[in-house]
Amino acid sequence: KRGKYKEAEPLCKRALEIREKVLGKDHPDVAKQLNNLALLCQNQGKYEEVEYYYCRALEIYECRLGPDDPNVAKTKNNLASCFLKQGKYKEAEILYKEILTRAHEKEFGSVDAENKPIWMHAEEREEMSKGKHRDNTPYGEYGGWYKACKVNSPTVNTTLRNLGALYRRQGKLEAAETLEECAARSRKQSNTGIDPIHQTRVVEILKDTEGDRRRSRDSLTSVKYESGSETGEEVSMGVEWNGA
Repeated sequence: KRGKYKEAEPLCKRALEIREKVLGKDHPDVAKQLNNLALLCQNQGKYEEVEYYYCRALEIYECRLGPDDPNVAKTKNNLASCFLKQGKYKEAEILYKEILTRAHEKEFGSVDAENKPIWMHAEEREEMSKGKHRDNTPYGEYGGWYKACKVNSPTVNTTLRNLGALYRRQGKLEAAETLEECAARSRKQSNTGIDPIHQTRVVEILKDTEGDRRRSRDSLTSVKYESGSETGEEVSMGVEWNGA
């Protein structure tokens, strides 16, 4: 129950010890308990312990279940939330990009100049919006944009929104809006089953609508991170409870 974290922590640690003894220290069920213990510590502000538990859980999942197991992305997202709470934005950004890159590679193959994950396109658009693109190439039909929309994963959707919020905090508004709209369309597609390629041309999605962008830009002081719940509720942390 809420507010019972301190009382629950020793019980959770005891459960961890039992699982380690019975199943071995690198069993996936041990990683599940590590995630739960990390969440308890996070709710008490014990961030050093949180990092330790999440990192250990992540190592187990990657070694035993492989890099494409959903638990890997979930745990990375949880660890990134811990970093955000401490103001470790660079560390969180790295993890978010890893999640999006891996999801892209799993669905569409290795990253190269013609096959980039959405965050790379977002940063390119940010550079162009600030006049940093040397050859002044106009906004193009970015394949990675609609590809990202096609990845049907709540964790990826949450990552898109959280990295977008992080970009917004950094003042990268063009990059933030690219990810935020992609996340919105991805969620809409998962609900309707309609491929955005057949809804509209990508060039129309990405066309320069400066007035709309100005209206959609929020204050940099009101950045929130999403939990990924279907209720749309915005919270400061994006952790996932794995059960006992």
